[in-house]
Parts: sequence; C-alpha cells; structure tokens
Amino acid sequence: MPVILKNFSWSQDSEQVTIRVSFPENHLRREEVFTSVQLLKINKAPYYWEALLLHPVVEEESRCLLLENEVIFSLRKTEIGLQWDQLELECTNSERILRKEELLAGHRKRLEEKVKQRSIARDQNKREEVSRQIERDGNTRTEIEKLLEDSKQREMKRMDTPRPKEFKKPRPKSEPSQELPSIRQCGTVTVSFSKRNFVTPKRESMEHDEQQWIMKQAAAKKAVGFIDDDLRPEERNPEWLKQKGDSFFQQRNYLAAISAYTTGIRLNKEYYSLFLNRSAAHFALENYQRCAEDCSTALELLIPPIEANRKARVACLARRGAALAKLGFLRQGFEELVAAAKLDPQNDELRRETQMLQRKLDECDTESE
Repeated sequence: MPVILKNFSWSQDSEQVTIRVSFPENHLRREEVFTSVQLLKINKAPYYWEALLLHPVVEEESRCLLLENEVIFSLRKTEIGLQWDQLELECTNSERILRKEELLAGHRKRLEEKVKQRSIARDQNKREEVSRQIERDGNTRTEIEKLLEDSKQREMKRMDTPRPKEFKKPRPKSEPSQELPSIRQCGTVTVSFSKRNFVTPKRESMEHDEQQWIMKQAAAKKAVGFIDDDLRPEERNPEWLKQKGDSFFQQRNYLAAISAYTTGIRLNKEYYSLFLNRSAAHFALENYQRCAEDCSTALELLIPPIEANRKARVACLARRGAALAKLGFLRQGFEELVAAAKLDPQNDELRRETQMLQRKLDECDTESE
C-alpha cells in the first residue's frame, strides 16, 4: 500500500508558485517525478504524492529541484499577477480522474510533438553536416589537384632544362659484377579450425565436461516443454509461435508459453499479441512487474487507437491495473481499470472489479484518516 505524503507547504508571489514537499530519504530519479501544466506527481514506492493545481502553469519555465530531504517545485504562472486562493482544484474523485486523464493525454501529445521536432531538427543538422562535409571534401580535392598540377609543371620544367654532361668513371675490369637476388615466389597458407561448441581453445578445455554441460542445458529446456533448437524453418513464424504459446497456456504450462511468446518476439517485436499473451502467462505465475511491462509495450504498439484494436487495449489496461493492484499500487491500478471500463462500458465483470478496488481504496483512505 503506498504511503501518501501529506507534509508539504506552498507560497506564491506575482510571478510564480513555490511548493515544498518533505520527502524522507530522498534518492529520487528524474523519471519518478512527473510535472505538467496542471498536474504534479512523486511516485517512488512506497511513497506517493500528487497535486492537481488550481490554475495551469508554464511548463517550459517551471523547475523541479531534488534536495536531500525535500522536493521543491518552482512553477511559473501563466497569468502574471493572478493570486491563487488555494493550491489545488476542488472536485470529486470521478472529476479528478477525468481531469488527470485529459492532462496526461495533453502531456503525451506535447512530448510526441517535441520528439517529432527534435527528429526534424536532427535530420536537418545531418543534412547540413553532409553538405558541409561534401564542400570540405570538394575543397580538399581541389587543393590536392592544384598541388599535383604544380608539381607536374615543376617536373616538366626541370626535364626541359638541359643538364651538363657528367663524367663517368670506368669500372675496373677486375671488379666483379653484382647480380641482384631473384624475387621470392608467393604462396598461400591455409589454416583449418576444428568445430567447437565453446569459445575456449581445445587445449584449455575438456570435451567430456562440455558435453555434459550441453546435455544438462538441453534437459532443462525439455523440462520446460519448449526448445527453440527443435523448431523447423517453417515453424519459425511469429504467428505459429503465438498459437504454440496459446496451446501451452491452455495446458497451464506457463513457462513453456512464455518461452514460445519470447521466441516470437525475437522474430517480430511489432506483434502486440505476443506481448499481451505473455503478460497473461506472467500474471498466472505472479510475475506482476513483468506482466505490467508487457502490457505497457503492447499498448505502445496499439497506436493509433481505433475501434479495431479497442478490445485489445481494454485487455491491456485491465490486466495492467490488476498487476499494479497486486503490487500494492491500488490507486494507480484503479485508474487503469477506470480507463478500461470507459472503453468497454458493457463489460460487467470489469465494472465489478473496478467497484471492488474502489471499496478497497475507500477503506484505505478511512484507515489513513
């Protein structure tokens, strides 16, 4: 269960709002602090703090400072001189959730636009650098050609200049002539290597021990129920591997299912069904962290969101919410289930799970008070 941080203070002047949040044993990373135009969050297990601001702020001119036992937000007001009556916006839980979803969607859109602009700028810089490099190469080539031409002209001028006749001293008859040695014949040296299963040289390893190790690993893979090396070339297909993983999942052989899905992912990392089905196997094995990660990857692949992939997005959100709830993040899991229920309002089972988690949250809030 997350620990809600309540020890914080805030102040304001005509241009900015300053918020100080006391945070014990502060070893926060940048990705654990979220800031947007109207929503602030600190999420480092088991601590959690958030603020839905009364008015939006200028995100680009706002700063967050991480100190030893304190986090300081310096927020630039959008309207200079406007005095805030209070820090947070007063609203019901449902209105707060909707507002947060809108802010998160806007934040994601702004991030995507920034990434797009950076990509455009990077491509432009690359094109300019290539143009400059071509220009430098052309200048260098021109200089080299000029040097070669100057050298050629000097050599031709030197050859045209008449030379004085040189006196050659006759060779004594008794002096023997010196003959140059003959040129060595070229050849090819062929080196052959014996086939090895390990990278160590033959003289530094024992083949018997290596064979025992290979047999031991093969036995371990057979115990799981799925061996990559046994696949025929026509079976190395992501769709075939997905069906194989589904068959293992129905037989409750979750380790073999995960192995089949993982092999398919290595062949095609853009197939969202492999990540979604592997998340179900991880959930069955109580690997909730990996389940949430696979659901997040599947959601990133389900873009753009359309009616054809709505059910898949509902499954991703619902399973990620259940995994987060199992990990103790009840509020985050509840928000995921609410988002899934909005996409599929006719799903009674999903609505019941959302209501059960809402009751747990209410009980936790009552106990904390």
